[in-house]
Amino acid sequence: MTQYMVRAGRTVLALALAGAFAAPAFAQPGAYPSRPVTIVVPFQAGGGADTIARMLATNVTRHLNGQTVIVDNRAGASGNIGANYVSRAAADGYTLLLTNSTMTINAALNFTQGYDVQKDLQPVAMLVSSPVAVGVNSGYPAKTAAELVQHVRAHPGKANYSSCGNGSPQHFAGEAFNQSAKVDMVHVPYNGCAPAVSDALGNQVPILFSTIPNMAPHAKTGKLRLLAVASAKRLSFMPEVPALSETPEFKDLDITVWFGLFAPAATPADVRSRIEQAVLATLKDPKLRQEFQARYYEVDALGADGMAQQVRKDLAMYSQLAKQAGIKLE
Repeated sequence: MTQYMVRAGRTVLALALAGAFAAPAFAQPGAYPSRPVTIVVPFQAGGGADTIARMLATNVTRHLNGQTVIVDNRAGASGNIGANYVSRAAADGYTLLLTNSTMTINAALNFTQGYDVQKDLQPVAMLVSSPVAVGVNSGYPAKTAAELVQHVRAHPGKANYSSCGNGSPQHFAGEAFNQSAKVDMVHVPYNGCAPAVSDALGNQVPILFSTIPNMAPHAKTGKLRLLAVASAKRLSFMPEVPALSETPEFKDLDITVWFGLFAPAATPADVRSRIEQAVLATLKDPKLRQEFQARYYEVDALGADGMAQQVRKDLAMYSQLAKQAGIKLE
């Protein structure tokens, strides 16, 4: 064998080895995404989940190789249509679901319509939350949660409370209030949050359970009085409003409406991790955090493990409350 042939053989071997080591580099997480990503919102445009999705989409792109993030609204069946669509989408990280705790309520009430929350979807990250709050018309005599309990007990069978609808987080919060305080307020379900708030303002049903974004603007004008948030702690941006857990009867009560990101269950772990890291990095932006808080959302950035733990907690809590209060979805 000539010296030239030896050198040529070494060159071929070196190129072959280089190719072998270089090939896997294209499969590394940094290669994702290489095209636009779609976030499916299973609710109508203009609502809370849609607003949060669009805020995330605008800001997360710089952490996803500059790729465009598209928001696709697929509303219907209490969020089930969009969730079902994502559960059956290609598990490649390019179709994600941004939904709220309605998803776990649906599962607790056996109303998921074709998909399994824990088997068909994989948690990626929790973004923000907004606890349900209990409020009253400004003319109502109770000024604290404890006074509300006393007033309801003093007038058995005469107190009604409104919610955004049967089986909603607000309905569950009202029934959790009843169970914890051992009172018997009657539930008045509305078809949406707006008419429930409207009738509280008009004093038709003066006690209401709703989310902070629905109630805070009216509390500022003095038309409604926020008694407490139904959570384990006070809100960072509204520290003057007590948490219900500060009242002895409600020490374990925590009905929080969270907003989280999910992927199809078979999405590769490295891709899910890439999305999780991008979302958590995005939520560290002080300007974005201020924008969320200005809309009455608490930034509760949690990774996949924290989101999965919240889902398990919700399923257990809502299943138990539904059984105790006889809550069903027809």
